[in-house]
Amino acid sequence: MNFFPQSIRWRIQLWHTLLLVVIIAALLAAFFQNQREIKYQALDRELNNPITRLLPRMERRRKPPPRTRRLPRPEPLDGFDDEFGPDPESGPRPRRGSDVEDGRGPTLDEVVEDLAGDDIFVIQWDRDGGLRFASENAPEDLTPIPDEIPRGGERMSKRTVAGYREVIHTTPGGSFLLVGTAIAPIEKDLASLQMRLVGIGTLIVGGGFLVGWLLIGRSLKPIGVMSETAHRISDGDLSGRIEIKEDGSELGQLSSVLNETFEKLETSFEHQVRFTADASHEMRTPIAVILAKSQFALSRERSPEKYQEALQTCMDSAQHMRMLTDALLELAKVDSGEFNLDKESGDLEDLTRKVVRMIEPLADEKKIVIRCELAPVKMKFDTQKMRQSLLNLLSNAVKYNCEEGEIEVVLKNVEGEVKLSIRDTGPGMNEGMREHIFERFYRADKVRTRTGKTGTGLGLAITKAIVEAHGGRIEARSEVGVGSIFEISFREQD
Repeated sequence: MNFFPQSIRWRIQLWHTLLLVVIIAALLAAFFQNQREIKYQALDRELNNPITRLLPRMERRRKPPPRTRRLPRPEPLDGFDDEFGPDPESGPRPRRGSDVEDGRGPTLDEVVEDLAGDDIFVIQWDRDGGLRFASENAPEDLTPIPDEIPRGGERMSKRTVAGYREVIHTTPGGSFLLVGTAIAPIEKDLASLQMRLVGIGTLIVGGGFLVGWLLIGRSLKPIGVMSETAHRISDGDLSGRIEIKEDGSELGQLSSVLNETFEKLETSFEHQVRFTADASHEMRTPIAVILAKSQFALSRERSPEKYQEALQTCMDSAQHMRMLTDALLELAKVDSGEFNLDKESGDLEDLTRKVVRMIEPLADEKKIVIRCELAPVKMKFDTQKMRQSLLNLLSNAVKYNCEEGEIEVVLKNVEGEVKLSIRDTGPGMNEGMREHIFERFYRADKVRTRTGKTGTGLGLAITKAIVEAHGGRIEARSEVGVGSIFEISFREQD
């Protein structure tokens, strides 16, 4: 089972929120760590300052007493004073309390008491690790001197252990002096800061979630419009189009493509409906003629001439149906993508002359003169289909031309293109007719009624399909009362 939401909006929202949480968490964690380091650095400086006040009192050392002389056991603070030794500038240091009396600064007891007021404790070990001194506020469970503390020289190290921050300094005499304090106040401040940062981060993520929800909803709104339009089209309303407000955005470009697709779909559907209606009409007429003539011949006995006439009419109608069926099959191949060409190298001039000779008997019946201006053109084409297209154009030029008219056929190379034009002197077509002349079953009814000619209305549609299959294009130009020109253009082949 897939627990991830299927909605694109929720998927984008979750990824956006997750990314925002990671970024905010990383920034706040870095800020918290920086504040922690700042606080501990300030604390280390505060712990390091007493060492600079205590070290001068540790630089002087008394000479070791004679071995035969037994000294009394010193008090802890006296031992601390002895370890610090005499002051280098004023000579031997007086005993406890003499500094105050002489006005030379605070004693060690006063320094320790002053530090204790700031919750700072002091501990001293001798060079062998034995405890020499511990202030009254020092922890009861004293941690031993760490082994990693360097021995000898003025070295200093820092550590955090058992809830205390400690600075350990190696004195010139070889002993170890520790100054430390509890870190509970700092940790309390850091915990409070952490809670505030968590609250701030939650507010930022929540605000980002709301803003992202609004922005994503606004960005995906065109998709909802597309979906509604597609639903209307699927219900039969092919006129629906998507309203485009942002042409430059990706969704705007997608809307433009979909609108073009919907327009082509509507046009294709209209053509299909018209094609079906026209094909039914075309087939119905010859079938009705055949049925009528058959009933006429069978209703009673007729003369041989009448039977022959009826059979001739039936044959003509059947021939028309065969032509229509062949044309429909040809166009069906075009629509299904099975309109294959068998191209071979040939001379288009020679093929055009042959087609002209085939059409000349029809032209002679109407006393139409065919003039040719043909240049040699070598190219690859399907001979049978190209002949069919030329026959369609020339037969139309004869059929819809006026008596004693003229047809001009021109074949030439023009700036790298092969152009074949067929001009007639017929009645011509207006703009409305010319726009639909290549549509299936379209007939310029006025022209055909005037000439008394009929046809399937598929010849020019098949001709266009053949020309485009060869990589060319066909155009029609016409002027009412002057005539029409059909021009085919092919890219020149190597």
